[in-house]
Amino acid sequence: MKRVLASLAILLVATSFVFASGAKESADKKQLMGVVTPSADHGFTAESIQHCEAQVKALAAEHGFDYRFMTAAESGEQSNAVETILGMKPDVMILWPVTGDELRSAAQSVMEAGVPLIVYDRFIEGLTPDAEISGDNVAIGVGAGKYFNEYFKEDLAKGNVNYLEFKGDSSTVPMERTNGFLSTASSKFNLVQSFVTNWSQQTAMEQMENFLNTKSKEEIESIKAIWTHDDEIVFGIVEALKNYHGSAKINIRLVNGVSGGEGFMNLFENSGLTGIDFMTYTFSPSMVRDAVDLGLKVLQGEKLEKNYKVPTEMIDKTNYESYMQGNLYKTRYSL
Repeated sequence: MKRVLASLAILLVATSFVFASGAKESADKKQLMGVVTPSADHGFTAESIQHCEAQVKALAAEHGFDYRFMTAAESGEQSNAVETILGMKPDVMILWPVTGDELRSAAQSVMEAGVPLIVYDRFIEGLTPDAEISGDNVAIGVGAGKYFNEYFKEDLAKGNVNYLEFKGDSSTVPMERTNGFLSTASSKFNLVQSFVTNWSQQTAMEQMENFLNTKSKEEIESIKAIWTHDDEIVFGIVEALKNYHGSAKINIRLVNGVSGGEGFMNLFENSGLTGIDFMTYTFSPSMVRDAVDLGLKVLQGEKLEKNYKVPTEMIDKTNYESYMQGNLYKTRYSL
């Protein structure tokens, strides 16, 4: 009987040691933040990735959590990255989809696992994550429509104003910008042709060159405005216009961008084109830091709102110099 009791005592001590060790191991385990972004397919995403990773590293060092940061060029690769991080049992996941619809299944798996999900920039239609955060794409379109109305006020009073549109891609971002523009732009703005650039400066240049080289003189001369979804698209269009040596007269008077980067600021002083004004809306790559900040709030036990919009600001020749002295611009180029 004594032997039995002694054996039970040893077993209880051993079991207590295992439980204590397990509890210590659990206590020592740091919280994990998972981050999945697109690869650097153009300037905006390249800058964004730098800001995102810098913010994750800084907050991890300050607050003592672990992180796994992964980039992927295609939706399938992003889905695999999400699965990889999910297997590590993260405490929060930040996802910037390449294409929202194609990441729906991966995003749902995160939510089904009970991991708080923050979706940045390109949303997933029909999915309601714990939080969505982006620049205010609708406001950009709405503001651009109003700006175009005022800029072409006299022309619109006389009749239609023909314009070209250069979109980014097929994600929710261009859809929101276009819908915003159409909600405020005069019905007298006549869309002659719309292009999808995939955010590529080179593609935009080729599309503009093709328009200039294949359309009639009358069609080319009828275009007075170009509505684009990104500064880099504008750079391609500017190159095409500078390289054009056809017989048609270029009557374009206004070209807009979205981003507000250093390259666009140079257009106000030295575009190499005469008679064309430029305007852009701020959409800084550094705003991805706000998505990381939301991830930290989750780790700290704070409850998130469902939707966050980063404010935007119109920049043209009247205010670009003061904008370049502001905090938003300085933060963007702080790395």
